[in-house]
Amino acid sequence: MEIYESGRRNIVVLGAGFGGITALLKLYRGLKRRRLLGRYNLVLANRSAYHLYTPSLYEIAAIPKNEADALRLKNTICIPASDIMDRLPGARFIGEEAVRLDPERHVITFASGNRMNFEYLIVALGAQTNFFGIPGMERFSFPLKTFEDALRLRNRIEELAAANKDGALGILVGGGGATGVEIAAELVNFLCYLKKRMRDGACREEITLIEASPEILPGFSDEIIRRTKRRLIALGVKILTGKRIQEVRPYEIILDGSVLPYHLLVWAGGVRPSSVLSGFGLSTDERGGIVVNEFLEAMASSGPNETRNSGRIYAIGDNMSFRHPKTQRPLAGNVPVAESSARLASFNILAAIAGKERMPFRPLARYPFILAVGGKYAVTDLVIVKFFGFAGWALKQLVELRYLLFILPIKKAAAVWARAVYYSAVND
Repeated sequence: MEIYESGRRNIVVLGAGFGGITALLKLYRGLKRRRLLGRYNLVLANRSAYHLYTPSLYEIAAIPKNEADALRLKNTICIPASDIMDRLPGARFIGEEAVRLDPERHVITFASGNRMNFEYLIVALGAQTNFFGIPGMERFSFPLKTFEDALRLRNRIEELAAANKDGALGILVGGGGATGVEIAAELVNFLCYLKKRMRDGACREEITLIEASPEILPGFSDEIIRRTKRRLIALGVKILTGKRIQEVRPYEIILDGSVLPYHLLVWAGGVRPSSVLSGFGLSTDERGGIVVNEFLEAMASSGPNETRNSGRIYAIGDNMSFRHPKTQRPLAGNVPVAESSARLASFNILAAIAGKERMPFRPLARYPFILAVGGKYAVTDLVIVKFFGFAGWALKQLVELRYLLFILPIKKAAAVWARAVYYSAVND
């Protein structure tokens, strides 16, 4: 069945992550400013009916059940698409999963069998956990990519804590990037909270962060790495670097020449573009990311080792394969890159509609970031200045409020933000 067979043309955004939502809002405001909303259907399509605030997943995984049930947590981190769409009269939301794309005919096919044609398309379907083919990793580890992952991890930790009241829990975190660092630090306070609630005595839990590279936080500056390691060690987190996980078995992992036992293994070793992209008929790299040109326009496959401009299809964030023009390194899959690429793709679509010149993507050499490292402590790099400790944590709260105000009405944004701040301090 064809969706929206009206006389208006469709501009479709696939995915309601940071890139997708940013693109949707920028497109809407641009069309409204140019008085073009009557000519186009602006459509957001996403499998789930909410926008997941992924930077807070590590906190959700460390909030005790007695403090918040699943519904309260979902209301804190999962923002209903309807709340966002309420600010965009005339824009439409489709709760469907795109499974195929015909770049020639400009038609999207959804899992339900419904189809939609489009004049312009932004692919922003995000990423999924990458287990890198490590034997046993997908079966025995706990990833942290979705709300359901966070709940599953939280529940398992509470089960283990209850079953090991008098003994130390051995928890391994595989992957020493930003996600691994944040979850390792947060679990320290969570486990101690649980154990102290169940019995008196000192917290003796063992949390080990494992990274295959020579240092944690690959790609970060030496100062950031040094300050983060100092904080982790102060919290009691053990750090193993230069160790690659070869195999995962029930309750033990095989490292380079050694065996390490565990009660729980959290996997934060990396992500890859959504596997659904393989059915889109677009040119992809070895990781599955869509190859784009300097305007972020997707390249379509036209035969073995042959590509061409897809025409009016753009890929952003985790879904694009784009190398920095100066370093020739792939861009990191983080929120700033998703948002900046979304703004550029939206600008280029609006420019094309107006018959104006498009702009090439010029990513920054460094993007600002905030890394939470347990309690009210964060490592913050704003490029021109750095903050460590409480100042970084406080700035993180303000950045999150600013984002919520960007996507939600003021009252709803304030309510979501207040809940998030409250729960973030539960274990501190």
